Amino acid sequence: MWCFLTVLALSLPMQEREPAVGIGPEPSPTPISWELEFKFLDPRRIEIQLPGRQQPEAFWYMVYTVRNTSGRTQRFFPLAQLVTEDLHVIDTDMGINPLVFQAIRERHKITHPYLVHPTEAIGDLRAGEDYARESVFIWRPLKVNINNFTIYVAGLSGETRYVRNPAYDPDRPETVKIAGPDGREREVTINPKYFTLRKTLEIRYTLPGSPNTREQAQPERERLRWIIR
Repeated sequence: MWCFLTVLALSLPMQEREPAVGIGPEPSPTPISWELEFKFLDPRRIEIQLPGRQQPEAFWYMVYTVRNTSGRTQRFFPLAQLVTEDLHVIDTDMGINPLVFQAIRERHKITHPYLVHPTEAIGDLRAGEDYARESVFIWRPLKVNINNFTIYVAGLSGETRYVRNPAYDPDRPETVKIAGPDGREREVTINPKYFTLRKTLEIRYTLPGSPNTREQAQPERERLRWIIR
C-alpha cells in the first residue's frame, strides 16, 4: 500500500490527533525549515538464498521515493531505524549482500524502474520532479515474537531542537581524545551539555497473528506522524 506524505497529510484537526506522549518537544505545526516529499510502501518481507547458507534468509525492506520541493538543493542522508515493542533497535545495513537488493529491485521493477542501491541514494538532491530518487531501506531479520514495531525515518526535514542533557556533569570534560584504528587521536564527546533532536517521521505497525503465523504476516499500519527525536 502506497503512502504519500506531505505536511498537509499530517495536519489533522486537533480532535483527531494522537495525544502527546510525555513532555518531550514537538515539531512545529507548520514547516520552519526545508522538508522533503516522501512516498513509501509499507514494509515487506523477502527471503533470499545466499551463497554458503543452508536455508533462505529473511529480510525486511521499505521501498521509497523522495522528492525535493524546497526550491534549492538539499543534502539527502536518510537514517531509518526499526524499533520493536521490546525496544530492540535494528538499523538499516548498507553492507547487506548485494543479492538482497537485486531481488528487491527485480520484485519492484515495474512500479519502481529507477530503484537505486541505498548507498547511491545518499547525496545532494536537486529540486524538482525530474530529480526524485527511488531507493529502499533494508533491515536484517526481525524477531517474529513481537506484535508491534515502529519505523523512524530521519533526514527528511531540517527542523531541529537543542535540549539540555539532564545527566550533564559540569565537573567532567565534555570531550576526550582517543586513538583511532589508524593510531591518530580523535575527539569524542562523552559528556554533552546539549543533545540535537531532529524532526523525524514515526510510522507504527502491528504484526498480526500468532508467533507461528507472524513470519508470513503483512504489517498493518497503525499511525503516522512527525515527532522530534
